Amino acid sequence: MTFGNRSERSQKGINMEESASMNSEMARARSGRATRLLVVVVAALSGLLLLSAGAQAAVTTDLKVESLDSGPRNSNATPATVAGGHPWSYRTNFLLNKILGDTVPAEGPRDIVSELPPGVIGNALKIPKCRQEDMNQFGNCPRASQVGTSLLHLWLNYDAAFQAPIYNLYPPPGMPAQFGVVVFSTITHIDFSVRSDSDYGVNATIHSLNPGAPLSATDLQIWGIPGDPSHDAERLESIPEATEKQKYESDYGEPFPRPPLPRTPLLTDPTSCGDTLTTALTIYSWQRPQRGARGTSTGPGLSGCDQIDFSPTIQAKPTTNIADAPAGLEFHLHLPQNEDPDGLGEATLKEAKVTLPAGVTVNPSSANGLGACSPSQIGMTTPVGQADAHFSLAPATCPPNSKIGNVRIDTPLIDHPLQGDVYLATQGQNPFGSLLAVYIAAEDEKSGIGLKLPGKIEGNPVTGQLTTTFANNPQLPFEDLQLNFFEGSGAPLKTAMRCGTFTTATQMTPWTSPEGADATPGDSFQINRGAGGGSCVGSEADAPKQMTFLAGTQDPTAGAYSPFALKLSRQDGTQQLTGIDTTLPKGLIAKLAGVPYCSNADLAKAAAKTGRQELASSSCPAASKVGSVNVGAGAGPTPFYTEGSAYLAGPYKGAPLSLAVVTPAVAGPFDLGDVVVRNALYVDPETTEVRAVSDPLPSILQGIPLDLRAITVNLDRSKFTRNPTNCNPLAVTGSATTLPGQSVALSNHFQVGDCGLLAFKPKLALSLKGGTKRSDHPALKAVLTARDGEANIAGAAVTLPRSEFLDQSHIKTICTRVQFAANNCPARAVYGKARAFTPLLDKPLEGPVYLRSSSHELPDLVADLKGQLHVVLVGRIDSVNRGIRNTFEMVPDAPVSKFVLEMQGGKKGLLVNNRDLCKTTNPATVLFDGQNGKTFDSRPLLSNSCKKAGGKSKGSKRRVR
Repeated sequence: MTFGNRSERSQKGINMEESASMNSEMARARSGRATRLLVVVVAALSGLLLLSAGAQAAVTTDLKVESLDSGPRNSNATPATVAGGHPWSYRTNFLLNKILGDTVPAEGPRDIVSELPPGVIGNALKIPKCRQEDMNQFGNCPRASQVGTSLLHLWLNYDAAFQAPIYNLYPPPGMPAQFGVVVFSTITHIDFSVRSDSDYGVNATIHSLNPGAPLSATDLQIWGIPGDPSHDAERLESIPEATEKQKYESDYGEPFPRPPLPRTPLLTDPTSCGDTLTTALTIYSWQRPQRGARGTSTGPGLSGCDQIDFSPTIQAKPTTNIADAPAGLEFHLHLPQNEDPDGLGEATLKEAKVTLPAGVTVNPSSANGLGACSPSQIGMTTPVGQADAHFSLAPATCPPNSKIGNVRIDTPLIDHPLQGDVYLATQGQNPFGSLLAVYIAAEDEKSGIGLKLPGKIEGNPVTGQLTTTFANNPQLPFEDLQLNFFEGSGAPLKTAMRCGTFTTATQMTPWTSPEGADATPGDSFQINRGAGGGSCVGSEADAPKQMTFLAGTQDPTAGAYSPFALKLSRQDGTQQLTGIDTTLPKGLIAKLAGVPYCSNADLAKAAAKTGRQELASSSCPAASKVGSVNVGAGAGPTPFYTEGSAYLAGPYKGAPLSLAVVTPAVAGPFDLGDVVVRNALYVDPETTEVRAVSDPLPSILQGIPLDLRAITVNLDRSKFTRNPTNCNPLAVTGSATTLPGQSVALSNHFQVGDCGLLAFKPKLALSLKGGTKRSDHPALKAVLTARDGEANIAGAAVTLPRSEFLDQSHIKTICTRVQFAANNCPARAVYGKARAFTPLLDKPLEGPVYLRSSSHELPDLVADLKGQLHVVLVGRIDSVNRGIRNTFEMVPDAPVSKFVLEMQGGKKGLLVNNRDLCKTTNPATVLFDGQNGKTFDSRPLLSNSCKKAGGKSKGSKRRVR
């Protein structure tokens, strides 16, 4: 680094004769002949310190940088403008302001910080070095360790110029490089550091300059190739080297055969073109150490970026060759470095975009115990969402559970690998404000270099294919970068379901862009082993459709309330689950009484909330919760499980009821919102058999495939699900749909016990209202009562006494089956009404009683009961022993506390008296079949409107079979 040209120095009064005199003094000091003179000079400087301080106390003026000229230079002092080239030197020349007639320095500089342009690389690692102890003994540094020259202007009651060599020193811990200059037997160090908190440019800092000899101007020159012979004229020999040369020439009488020094590049210009190169200088004085004087120097931009080589290669492969398995990733980027002093440096990497093969996705299992690194923990100093983020110099304090890999970087700037870790960034609280992001963080105590790089990860919203981008990377050279993401059951990635060849694609953009072209290296790997030891498949559609299905109640006692559980699971290597359609066994029903619905508005609210918001406050009323759902996702032996809630909801997709499952998708540090899945509950109107059909289950959320492995539904609300009272073998059946659109049949045995312990004694009361004479048409009322806790009715046959006939002439209009199915029966087909009371519902079911067309001789008597559910009771009308019989052959296995059937009389009356009802008793015959196999028969008297006592029902005759 050199400051100023020779004409400027002569104009500012630089005494070159004094400089030459001092150089002569220094040369004599190296030969040991001027020790006393140096002692005198040092003593004189102590006195001059007082004079200088007094002069400056008289007039106080802020320190200013009057002129600054800095940048890479050719040997003729013109700007070096070849991108990636090795300049002849980097020169820095500055001049500070003066007072007292422009003679005395305004203030004494204490610290100087020179900020080199980003991309200016100084690699002192392979340049010979001088030991600190040799530097302390002026003249003992080897000539090969000299890397430049300095011309310093000091105020010694006059402007004195001193020339001194600059040496490459062994740096102390925490510093990548250090240079040294000796003036008056005092070492002035030039400490180098990397601006890891901003643009990763290089700072050169001089600390604690001599206050007794204030610096007013300087001209520093750092050689681009220190070993080049063009610098020999300014190169100084150490005392041992000079002694050896003198002895050789004295002994042999010929010039000393000095071997050439290695032409190793020290400096390399940036590999970016177009922009100007700006060097900033900040100088802090002894008088005002907190306020710096600042100056900048702007030089021409560089050119020739299209001539710079950029030849990266990659290796990328998962840590396993097994399909559909947890996997880490081994990624290696190689960027060859050109150290030819006469060539150009390799282009530095500006942006790396890596796209993993389709099928290699995020593994939800990795969320087990996973944490994330917050902006404060990584030391981010710019706002969230600012992609060009800056970070503090302090080491990262990310939690250990946010570490998902490690990194190793081999750079020519230090003699050992730069090693660090890869951390998962907090969702939304990262430089990109994105769901997925990572940090590469490496701190090297030996060199003091810190590196913090943010990378954005994007998952394809349809396929989950991952693309990671590291943009605006430092303009620092590296030869190898190795990223290793952890393997094991909680590995962050999952391999594809199928076997075959998979290719990782990249787009590497150099800092030479747009003149330099992007590179697109790729690498392929093989997946050649099936999951779980199975055979390889060519596509997911070829994978096995194997599901494990379990379902049943916790207490299999007939008629008992008991929690119901259903579990569906699959193994690695099997087709992914996307939907469930299940049919419960007849008689397995739920008590809806007292359970409010979760409304559509509440479910929409849940879908709009974050998962953590839903966990903190449920959108659905607590009273509507009927159970929970546990969902397992991710490959490997330990899927990640998350729990949701199951709520009773209203009509949905033509079903009278639905089960709404709200699952906060909170997985480790991630919050993917709430997954709301409605399950339409279709109830067979004749059997009350329940079929639950789920909405399509999500297979991907925000680019993260869910990879569902297990779903467990627990309906554990107290006294909600109720067992059948039929102990015959039954089954929970259905089907599961998979991602390729295929279907898997499901079935699990279901059976309850202790049916014989259930009592079965229903009661039926029959009455006629209206005319009692022969040919009258009375109305009929039948009232059935049963006690809760008994077996439910399976069938019933009621035969009326011979006093009642069916008057077919009153059968005018019959509802067809088509009309009934369309809920479009004509009003004239109504011949009565019915109501059913059950402890399962808050309100009774009620509706008209139709005559409906039948395959039998007479039409069927059908009670169309509606309310919260729709139930249809079909009675077959026929004649037995000259009496009218109505048989309900199939009655749902559901508790009914009371059932009231009322048939019309008069003109629409179907019954006609064939005798005077008041002259005799008229017993009916009732046969009941219980769901538990028991039967109960009775002979209730048919009460009527007769006023005489004998015409009224006096009781019933019952017989148990």
